[in-house]
Amino acid sequence: MNMRSSRATKYRIAGMPQVSLCPMVLMLMVAGCAGSMGVLRPDSATASVTAFDGSYRNTISTAASASVAKGTSWCETPGQPVITVVNGQFSYAVPHPNMPDNPTPTFQAVVAQDGSFLGQSNGGTISGQVRGTSIEGVIDGVGCRYTFAGNRM
Repeated sequence: MNMRSSRATKYRIAGMPQVSLCPMVLMLMVAGCAGSMGVLRPDSATASVTAFDGSYRNTISTAASASVAKGTSWCETPGQPVITVVNGQFSYAVPHPNMPDNPTPTFQAVVAQDGSFLGQSNGGTISGQVRGTSIEGVIDGVGCRYTFAGNRM
């Protein structure tokens, strides 16, 4: 047996004849010197605050109703008294306490850089505009159409 093969055999890990000890020790030493990875920063695209972020106290009014809802109180709604825009997005819930099964569709909206917003749910669409400290919009529901307006709190 030559000296080279006996030295290689001497530094091999038991049960793993193909892996020698020296490269593994070297790898562990280098990994230990890597240092801190630092603080991970959140993705700025998903956590961007917009000029429209804030809470708006608003009121809602019934603008129209489908013929099946005429003469009923089905379209009456207290609406959502406060709209809170966070990262340029908001949800608006429209409860229908007088309608059979008391449905409450929730509309998801995204505010564009110009303040306009658009969104939808299975129950229709929401659209409108934020200007300065005011918000106004329209909800086209399945059987009811609403307008809403409010001011930043």
